[in-house]
Amino acid sequence: MRTFPILAVAGLLLAIFFSLKANPTQDLSRLLNIMQKGMTGAEDVDKFDKVFENLEGNTQFDEYDGDIARSFYNLATEFYEYGWGDSFHFGFRKKGDAHDKCIRNSQSFVAQKLQVGEGDKVLDMGCGIGGPLRGIVRMTGAHVTGLTINEFQVQRAKEITSQLSPWMQERCDFSVQDYHDVKGFEENAYDAAFYMESSLHTIDRVRTFKETYRLLKPGGRLVAMEYVTLPAWDENDPEMFELMSKHLHGNGAAKTPTIAEDLEFFKEAGFEVVEHFDYMDWGRKLYGDDVWEWWADLQFNWQFTLLPAHPWIRTPLPNLLEALSWIGLVPADVPKAAALMNLGGDGLSGLGKLKAITPQYYVLAIKPLDAK
Repeated sequence: MRTFPILAVAGLLLAIFFSLKANPTQDLSRLLNIMQKGMTGAEDVDKFDKVFENLEGNTQFDEYDGDIARSFYNLATEFYEYGWGDSFHFGFRKKGDAHDKCIRNSQSFVAQKLQVGEGDKVLDMGCGIGGPLRGIVRMTGAHVTGLTINEFQVQRAKEITSQLSPWMQERCDFSVQDYHDVKGFEENAYDAAFYMESSLHTIDRVRTFKETYRLLKPGGRLVAMEYVTLPAWDENDPEMFELMSKHLHGNGAAKTPTIAEDLEFFKEAGFEVVEHFDYMDWGRKLYGDDVWEWWADLQFNWQFTLLPAHPWIRTPLPNLLEALSWIGLVPADVPKAAALMNLGGDGLSGLGKLKAITPQYYVLAIKPLDAK
């Protein structure tokens, strides 16, 4: 009785997905897996939501950041991989280009700024399922070790990497770690490190930056793509206030700092900040009026270049899943998690459209050569 409706829905989704697939790493099977098995680790959406229940605007929750990040990615990882691909970050591209172009643009930029090559040791602080890590390895030949607090993400990262060439597998490692307190890694041993939009999950960025500082060699480079508020952010603007509430809740994010605050975090950790700017401005300079903004896929548009993220597709998805859940075909938490993903997408892209936030404020920081 359950098989036919599931196959019918799966067939429809497959037809839509593969007709307009914009990123080769998007994986529809992850959505089908959620529909069949429920959330990773039987994560409770209602319990997660309660952490943000009484928070409004740019406010910090009271729970430990690491616990929230672990829970959030139990809910989000497979939805992200289905709708966005294996690299959970933003970027710019030219109008008409496929979504994977913006992913490559950002990863190429980070690879260039890391200035690493064959034999160098690099850390990915908050690696997700390893999309950016694998991209950096392809572009540089460096050996990259990814850290994430979420056990399922390490499992998926290893599964994906195991399908690649031996050359790639030799250069990609993954470890379950809290980037506030990294265990078992040699100090002063790494040539470079990067954060690809991953520090948004901690209120204490100084603490994680200090861990990176401890692990880097003197002269080691830290490249960070940071979530920060921009000058247009106004906490007294009701629309921005509501959008920020949605963003923090729907993305499991900590309070977002200003540019000045964020730069100070690097300095407090011991780094010398040598370069910084909003990387999204680079796209506007490069493509001018033809730029496809980082937030555009999640807002209404006529391009349809990333169909699962388009409001016409993602907005009704929780209702479809709710109907399937009501007749017993989908676990009850699945439509709730889909609604959570929409909350985060609406909030963040809305702030981006208003020029109130950027997910990729680039910072290059160096550990001093005379550091002990």
